[in-house]
Amino acid sequence: MMFLFFGLFVLLCLYKVQLKPADGEKYMTDYMSVDKTMSIKGIFIIIVFFSHFNSYVAFDSGIETYYVKIFQYIGQAMVTLFLFYSGYGVMESIKKKRMAYIHKIPVTRILGTYFRFDIAVLIFIVVQTILGKTFPVSQYLLSFTGWDAVGNSNWYIFAVVVAYFITFVAFEICRDKGDFYPAAILVTAGCVGYIVILYFFDLKDSYWFDTIICYACGIWYSLLRDKIEKIINKNLAVYIVFFLVSAAGTLYFMTKRGSFVFAELYMLFFTAFVVIMSMRVSFHNKILMWCGKNLFGLYIMQRIPMIIFKAIGVADFNVYLYFILCAVFTIPVAWAFEKYTGKLWKIITAPRKKTQ
Repeated sequence: MMFLFFGLFVLLCLYKVQLKPADGEKYMTDYMSVDKTMSIKGIFIIIVFFSHFNSYVAFDSGIETYYVKIFQYIGQAMVTLFLFYSGYGVMESIKKKRMAYIHKIPVTRILGTYFRFDIAVLIFIVVQTILGKTFPVSQYLLSFTGWDAVGNSNWYIFAVVVAYFITFVAFEICRDKGDFYPAAILVTAGCVGYIVILYFFDLKDSYWFDTIICYACGIWYSLLRDKIEKIINKNLAVYIVFFLVSAAGTLYFMTKRGSFVFAELYMLFFTAFVVIMSMRVSFHNKILMWCGKNLFGLYIMQRIPMIIFKAIGVADFNVYLYFILCAVFTIPVAWAFEKYTGKLWKIITAPRKKTQ
């Protein structure tokens, strides 16, 4: 039955798939546009939903253990494009708005992210309290930073906030260096430093830091995109070579990711594979794009229905009904969260009229 749900997801991805670029173009030149990347992010947030759901249930039948293995094979790679596109988007904004954008990162990116995240944490605390589950005071406090959790997803938010902070510091330091490359080097060094600190001091499990390097890759891709595209899309034969190498690298390192270095290479090859594929294959439709646009709400709120319906026994009664209810309720919950936290943030950050 779960394969049926997954099959419907695959059909959704294939709905309105485009294999031919516009007339006169070698490849789809808009593959990094906001709309197209939103659809790609929409695909992966649905994969994240499946993965999170799987952690609340146990599948015993033979065929469904294979379904679970799909997500085990994908692993942390399912979030690499979120970080890559985030780094790319930030760098594109910096290129357009320069220091005006950089100065606002602490408010627009860091505080803006924490504002929505902390509202979500409060919702989780209320839900958990109603269900009779409590946590130590220290856990409540640390959950607002993303370092700990009260049943919510947290590591990704913490990592992306760190990436924004690193970006802000790097570009503030290099404001007078004449180009973006010194700052990009510092961002990369900062992401590596984050990995080193958490890894060598054994502060968190590897999933906390093994994808953050993709954010730095997004920064670099923004800076080098034109040169990379000219090489990869020189002709169809060259494109196929790059596509096959990225696919082969992804498959090889997927099976060898027992070591941290190979796990990192898997993340990078997987990201490259998706980006290169998107140059010639467009997975773009309104449903996927909506999921991508509401990524934060879908990511942070999807566990609420999972926790509630698990607590009241739906998961034990029927796993498939549990999945359907979680999916159906996640959509309006995420939509309402995005809409009203967005409105509240706009009210808070709106310029105040000067009084005479």
